Amino acid sequence: MISDREIAYEMLYDVFEKEGFSNLVLKDYETTGFVSAMFYGTILRSVTIDFILKHIAKSDVNDMDPITRTIVRMGAWQVLFSDKVPSFAACNTSVELCKKYRPQSSSFVNAILRKLSSADIDIDSFKPEIRTSLKSEIFGILKKSYGKEKALSIGEALLERPNIAIRPNRLKTDKEKLKKLLIKEGAIISDSALIPDALLIEGTNIEDLQSFKDGLFFVQNEAAQLASIVAAPSEDTDILDCCAAPGGKSTHLAELTNDRSRILSLDINESRLKLIDDNSKRLGINSVKTMCADSTDLKASLGEMNFDLVLCDVPCSGLGLMARKPDIRLTISYDRIEELLPRQKTILKNASEYVRPGGVLVYSTCTMNKAENEETIQDFLAKSPDFVPCDITDILPSSLIMDEERKGSCRNGMLTLFPDTDGCDGFFICKMERRA
Repeated sequence: MISDREIAYEMLYDVFEKEGFSNLVLKDYETTGFVSAMFYGTILRSVTIDFILKHIAKSDVNDMDPITRTIVRMGAWQVLFSDKVPSFAACNTSVELCKKYRPQSSSFVNAILRKLSSADIDIDSFKPEIRTSLKSEIFGILKKSYGKEKALSIGEALLERPNIAIRPNRLKTDKEKLKKLLIKEGAIISDSALIPDALLIEGTNIEDLQSFKDGLFFVQNEAAQLASIVAAPSEDTDILDCCAAPGGKSTHLAELTNDRSRILSLDINESRLKLIDDNSKRLGINSVKTMCADSTDLKASLGEMNFDLVLCDVPCSGLGLMARKPDIRLTISYDRIEELLPRQKTILKNASEYVRPGGVLVYSTCTMNKAENEETIQDFLAKSPDFVPCDITDILPSSLIMDEERKGSCRNGMLTLFPDTDGCDGFFICKMERRA
């Protein structure tokens, strides 16, 4: 029988060495809470772990063979960050893993982890990027955008366990009815501090709940929910959702319009369109239709159509999701972000051409990088004089913290959400109107 640590090892190997996505890898295995904690924790803290191991081993972790570095990383996480595993157990079990998967490395792993166990390590004394387990270039982006102190605060928040938020399906239930039902089903439920209609859920496998199967709610972070709220769609309107899979915003827009709008949801990946269709069916939504289309070349698919509301949640660096999807820390780089910028601008420009005069354009990302957010919007508005920012101040929840800087941004149609101050994913929303 395979042990918990062997399962964790196989999962981590998939992420570190095969570039697997953590959320998808997790679905391929039956895991205990300990396995999940080790899996996410090792990836989340990988930059810190590799930095410390380099000094302990006097060599770069990337110079080790793939099996050894995977085992030594998960062993180091147990020694440094787990309060449930004694150091001797972390060493012994890691050595046993080595004996099975790479016997010639067992003595090396034993020596490294025992040296690590006896070392006096104060992580808080490290440079901010090492403390927050971010590549220096990624911490540098946050520092450039918000200053060193704010960047550190964001980085520390991205190390915390993220909330799981759900959106009650107003077509079938309401918040209070859903709350009572979920509690009966054994879930631990609390109110969202940010979105009045949202709930936070824990203590259960969500997809096993009958209320989930019955389409009474959708799992969606509060920040992403706010994008549809800011869009403020009306009934009997035509709505275009670019880059729409898996359908969180499309289905939310449908619910906000009582399923009485006409929503066209696009995605470049045919298989991901099925996610939108499946979610719409589960939620009992009829107003969402899907189409396979490349949002960098909409004319090929849409021709001369136009819409009252166009939403483009563009592919981005995902820096605001690093607590939820820790593998972003491994794959994202300054160069990859630079490659995204022209694509984001192209999607925004193309999407804008399908907004009717008097209609609304909403741009959103799950990042806090100003180059992908404010700077992209400023560039677009400078080249698109027929679009103007909408004041979104009155649409926002009263619970949102509003300092003078944020008030000014919201009057100019822009809102950035932060994990440290807002308790949700890092996210950016901008609402614009096309002159009538």
